[in-house]
Amino acid sequence: MARFRFVAATAGNDRREGALEAATVAEAAAELRRRGLFVVRLDPETSSRSLWATLNRDVAFAKPISSRELVSLTLEWAGLLEAGVTLDEALALSSAGRRPAGVLKVTAAIREAVKGGAALHEALKGHPRCFPPVYVALVQAGEAAGALGPVLRRLAKDLEGAQDFSEKIRGALLYPAFLVVTATGAIVVLLTVVVPNLEELVSERGSETLPLMTRAVIAISHALRDYGLAAAALLAAALVLGALSARVPATRRLMDRAVLTLPIAGELARASDAGRYLRTLSALVGGGVALPRALPLAAPSIGNGALNRDVEAAHAKILVGTAFGDALAASRALPDDALVLARMGERTGKLAEALGHAASLLETRVRRRMEAIATLIGPMLTVGFGLVAGVIVYAMLSTILGVNELAYQ
Repeated sequence: MARFRFVAATAGNDRREGALEAATVAEAAAELRRRGLFVVRLDPETSSRSLWATLNRDVAFAKPISSRELVSLTLEWAGLLEAGVTLDEALALSSAGRRPAGVLKVTAAIREAVKGGAALHEALKGHPRCFPPVYVALVQAGEAAGALGPVLRRLAKDLEGAQDFSEKIRGALLYPAFLVVTATGAIVVLLTVVVPNLEELVSERGSETLPLMTRAVIAISHALRDYGLAAAALLAAALVLGALSARVPATRRLMDRAVLTLPIAGELARASDAGRYLRTLSALVGGGVALPRALPLAAPSIGNGALNRDVEAAHAKILVGTAFGDALAASRALPDDALVLARMGERTGKLAEALGHAASLLETRVRRRMEAIATLIGPMLTVGFGLVAGVIVYAMLSTILGVNELAYQ
């Protein structure tokens, strides 16, 4: 028997959280329904973790299938199935191609499971690090509808769009990050290597007669050399402590709620999570997954814990009859323009398309805002670090020139 953590709602729209034991997820969901509860979220309860595993709960090194490989594999399966190739032949071709060893191993295992009588979605469940629950649910819906090829093609398109969006955001932040690292390193070298050498040249003048700016630079240099390692160790300890604190649910919710209140970062965090949530929900509903089942599958795509809790509260209202748009509007989890599109889609019976348009709108907004911020931050950092380096060099060289003038008098 396994333990499962659940979030559910009563017929009176009251939230319930807890744990129960069951052999499978399906049995756990059935037990909750027998209790008169509507399932909002149901996850296996994890055991205690080591410190390293706790800090890296969402990071898996040596992932068998990368995001790009998953898109390529899904597109290949879709093309083969739409061309009339049987599933077994499609899996055989994908497990014999020129791909990384990890991909070939996974596809070969999936083929063996399918040959043994398992459905494709059942075979994919055996590889949760490669195929997330949303992927498995869409495959199951495609198999049930007899349209596995088209569903896989749409899934590949959504995966590729999400990957491109993430890469654009990382690309926008790459130059500012590189600039911060290199400029900080240059200033540290100035203060710990160059300034001490120049200090010997100006020491003859006496510390009392040195200009205030020069004395300040020398004092900072001494502090960095004497206490730099200790300060770095304290900073590392603070980061570790912060990471551990963020794993405590109550602390994480407070931190996430605080992020949402920030002027610019909060808006970007909300729009980014909302876009990812709507994109996932659009793929699920468009792929034939019923909305009550799609809601708990889409909720984990929201990284902000406070926003996730608001969305789950909206899900509980939807399960007891509240309209999709009205429930999300009450939770204030989505921006207003995304809510307008969601309500229009619900009214016209084209919810999946409307959610996809809303997701594209939010993703475009986040990407443009991040690109604008990166464009602005680059020159600001260049000027800022240039001024710091200029002050250090000016403070030392002006003093050296003053010493030379005194020597010639």
